[in-house]
Amino acid sequence: MRAARLHGPADLRIDKVPVPVPGPGEVLVRVLAYSPYGTCLGVYHNRGGRYVANYPIGIGADFSAEIAALGPDVSGFTVGQRVTAQSLDNCGTCANCMVGRTNLCLSPDLGRYVRQVCAQDFTLVSARKLCAMPEGVSDEAGAMLTGVVDALNAFDKLGLPEGSTVAILGVGAMGQGAIATARAIGLVPVAIGGRGAKVAMAVAVGAERVFGISAHGEDISASVLETFPNGFAGVVETSASDWGMAQAFKIAAPGAVVALTGGGALPVTNWDIVNRELRVVGVRGGPDQAGALRLIAEGRIDLSPTISARFPLEQIGEAFALLTGEGAKDVGRVIIRVAA
Repeated sequence: MRAARLHGPADLRIDKVPVPVPGPGEVLVRVLAYSPYGTCLGVYHNRGGRYVANYPIGIGADFSAEIAALGPDVSGFTVGQRVTAQSLDNCGTCANCMVGRTNLCLSPDLGRYVRQVCAQDFTLVSARKLCAMPEGVSDEAGAMLTGVVDALNAFDKLGLPEGSTVAILGVGAMGQGAIATARAIGLVPVAIGGRGAKVAMAVAVGAERVFGISAHGEDISASVLETFPNGFAGVVETSASDWGMAQAFKIAAPGAVVALTGGGALPVTNWDIVNRELRVVGVRGGPDQAGALRLIAEGRIDLSPTISARFPLEQIGEAFALLTGEGAKDVGRVIIRVAA
């Protein structure tokens, strides 16, 4: 089968590898579509040496597929069924998994689970991670699920009443998912960041207003606070960047909840948090992919306006060049059509 694999930073090639065989608890899926997002770009460049220890390595996490074969003891799924899966695995039996917090699995084996890859014709997936794709969810929509799942987790933690305004830092793949999800569940999203075509994409998926930037790293918090002088009771930072975190804490209202999806050291001190009574919450993926799929199936979330290009698997190198090149400010989601 064909498999896109990195042989070094930004050295992405199509290799021929054997089709894997599902073992106990595993499912072999035929990948239909894959859409890279921020983590994939981190793996592509191996930023800071964080993502890759040894090459070659596969790539990809957000995909749609159809089941090709079931491993021993797998039930509840059928060959030919359309499915998708989150990148985080879980044991299904620990205290957190038993109450639905599968994204916070307590199993000591969690760190040893094989990293999911999907930029290839077939891939093995733990049956615990699979979720059936309902009618009304296209193959492309199923390959853009992570941002919606993360956002549902973040908004659950924010606990804002319906009709509340929420600030979303970043308008990349995760930010676009958060904007669309906020609108779908009755919140009013205000997007902060982005240049070029990404600003229009943020509006297209539901942003009430977008405070764009004119240059990378520009501090626009003063401009935001001119319009929203009291700040925001809920802030979701999706860029996992120093810029995004700095803006998030500057625009947070006293008593606000700031949800973080990643990044480095906090740009505030303990006293800053204490004096403003801020709550800082982490968002590690999310457990509700079924809920995310339901919102898409009902037509309440449509991320198709964010799709900038489509490529066959053989041209995945061109896709990543587009996502990481000088014109990336005008590029939204890219779909890799894996199935012929």
